[in-house]
Amino acid sequence: MMPLFRPRSLIITLLGVAAICASTLSAAPAKPAFTNYTWRNVPITGGGFVSGIVFNSTQPGLIYARTDVGGAYRWLPDKSRWLPLNDDLGTEDTELLGIVSLATDPLEPQRVYLAAGQYLADWGKNSAILSSTDYGATWQRTPLPFKLGGNADGRSTGERLQIDPHKNNRLLLGTNQDGLWLSEDFALTWKKITRFPVASITLTLFDHLSGSAGNPTPVIYVGVNDLKGPALFRSTDTGKTWNPVPGQPSGLIPHHAAIATDGILYLTYGDYLGPNDVTRGAVWKYSPSDNRWTDISPAQPGMLDRDTFGYAGLALDAKNPGNLLVSTLNRWTLGDEIFRSTDSGATWKPILSSAPQGTSTAPYVAKLKPHWIGDLDLDPFDSARAYFVTGYGIFGTDNATATDSGGITRWSFAATVGIEETVPLALISPPEGAPLVSAIGDFGGFRHDNLNAVTPRGTHAPMYGTNLSIEFAENAPAKIVRTHSGPTRASLSLDGALTWIDFPSAPPTALKNGPGKIAISTDGKTLLWLPKKSAPFFSTDDGTTWTASIGAFVSAADYRNDTPVADRVDPSKFYLYDQTTGTAYYSHDGARSFKKSATRIPAAGTTPKSVPGHAGHIWIPTESGIYRSTDGGVTYSKMENILSASALGFGKPAAGQRHPAIYLAGKIPPYHAIFRSDDGGLTWLVLNTARTRFGFINVITGDSRTHGRVYLGTGGRGLLVGEPAR
Repeated sequence: MMPLFRPRSLIITLLGVAAICASTLSAAPAKPAFTNYTWRNVPITGGGFVSGIVFNSTQPGLIYARTDVGGAYRWLPDKSRWLPLNDDLGTEDTELLGIVSLATDPLEPQRVYLAAGQYLADWGKNSAILSSTDYGATWQRTPLPFKLGGNADGRSTGERLQIDPHKNNRLLLGTNQDGLWLSEDFALTWKKITRFPVASITLTLFDHLSGSAGNPTPVIYVGVNDLKGPALFRSTDTGKTWNPVPGQPSGLIPHHAAIATDGILYLTYGDYLGPNDVTRGAVWKYSPSDNRWTDISPAQPGMLDRDTFGYAGLALDAKNPGNLLVSTLNRWTLGDEIFRSTDSGATWKPILSSAPQGTSTAPYVAKLKPHWIGDLDLDPFDSARAYFVTGYGIFGTDNATATDSGGITRWSFAATVGIEETVPLALISPPEGAPLVSAIGDFGGFRHDNLNAVTPRGTHAPMYGTNLSIEFAENAPAKIVRTHSGPTRASLSLDGALTWIDFPSAPPTALKNGPGKIAISTDGKTLLWLPKKSAPFFSTDDGTTWTASIGAFVSAADYRNDTPVADRVDPSKFYLYDQTTGTAYYSHDGARSFKKSATRIPAAGTTPKSVPGHAGHIWIPTESGIYRSTDGGVTYSKMENILSASALGFGKPAAGQRHPAIYLAGKIPPYHAIFRSDDGGLTWLVLNTARTRFGFINVITGDSRTHGRVYLGTGGRGLLVGEPAR
């Protein structure tokens, strides 16, 4: 699978304060009131790259998982599921949901640390260390003067952040591009180790067998991203001086390292950071006592045609030093494999490719092949319990030792339950059929007939990877269209997303530049398609032929996704909004031609929404607030008191109200929150708290049949449903 779809719009910084709390801004009239809501995931299970798993070495059952865009999770043994730990982070802190490394304290197990930051590019934000003394229930933040790449290449290497096992106030952090850093006060302050010679680091490792309790551990290993020079360094004086480990392999990058109880250091290597583009690799062990290196690779890349891969995951048996597991990485020809050895790597058995893989907890996974196995772990208290990560979640087993006696290791995706890391890009709640249907980055989308259970039918079929948009005809709601990365770029359903057929044809620009987004008229007879880097096209024969609309703009070719919108009452009316220039367009002739609105809208807005039951009403959310038209898009006016809006949607009206309920993710002074209005936007209610912010809200929509129910599509925390507390 490809990396999760991550449009740069996910990292737009909205105006406003950094938490749901009163600010120093003067309160405008009709200050929003709070109302109690309950929030839960609409389960898909998994759906994103779990980049690492970390066991605590002294407290049984204490396990953490880190993800590239969805924050960190802690395992709940009594419930057999994962608990999300970073739902307190909001839009302005969404990049802190990219966890590049995690450390759990062996001396005080209640302490846990996250190295958080998503992007290394110029437009990325700075990063932070998040520290907790209560197993991740609450966090203290220490800003860092550099960026971390929780969603960058190399995010499954590590761990880069380590706690000194003998003196736990000391932590070592290896960064993506800014060298090696040390804290001696439980991560409250950091200083750079200027003597360390390489800027890009893949792992740090304290030798727990060296030193004594209460004193800094003297022997430390650090792996670096360097194919030309030495890639493994060692200090024997607590980090004061560093030297390359002599005799080490050359031309490869260390991915993971671990020290067995007999003192042997094991390492996995690849020729790139991964999880993609790795073509060769190896597994080595090193004996520090006699400075002896041994290549113990289970298989060599290139033995079969195009069988290229590296090695990544590495797990040592804490009770039996000669027992270990390793995983391949980026092995697409034969599929990634996990190998097991019980003789310190002298011989190996494959234990994944021919093993059963239970996927009942997430039926969509049955169609996928395990890939991106960037981390692999054994329970330090149970030699038979193992986990490995993939690009869509975690597999686990309780019989990792089965092959030792000729048996078969059975893996289950149930180890992912509770982790929800999809990126929903569009949501609809039709007035009949399933209450929620989605378009998802990487994994197609889902029809949820039951909001409390995974859908047994799996994804839309065919899935077609990333789906960018989905929409239904207001007066013919069983008719649904979606755009995607498949051959024809779009598909049609006539039974409420139960089955799909590809369009007979597509505009040439959709095939060449990308699918963009699509709309369907309220009567279902007209389709309006806006591909990437293209003028819009319309069809009146369900996609058999397409005609270019007259007078509209050419959509963006970059991360921005300009969205066509159909009126929810009048089948002749359609709307367009150019995010690049801030120009709005309208058509009153069935999308055959478009005219510019008389009102200029701010640029860099998000998806416009037309109002059910109100002909000619169209709302555009922007960083500067909401602009509303009641004359079919000819003119717009700015709504009072809304400072910014990242997502907007409508749902069933409240009792006695004609206007649909309005749901908004944005800023209404003095709060940056999720809001609902039942009176057309005159007054607003705050629906979430400082503990339920969920990062970036990519899309929002209300339920068309149940007042007060709202759905959120996040930038990495999956699908969420909120309802008034009973």
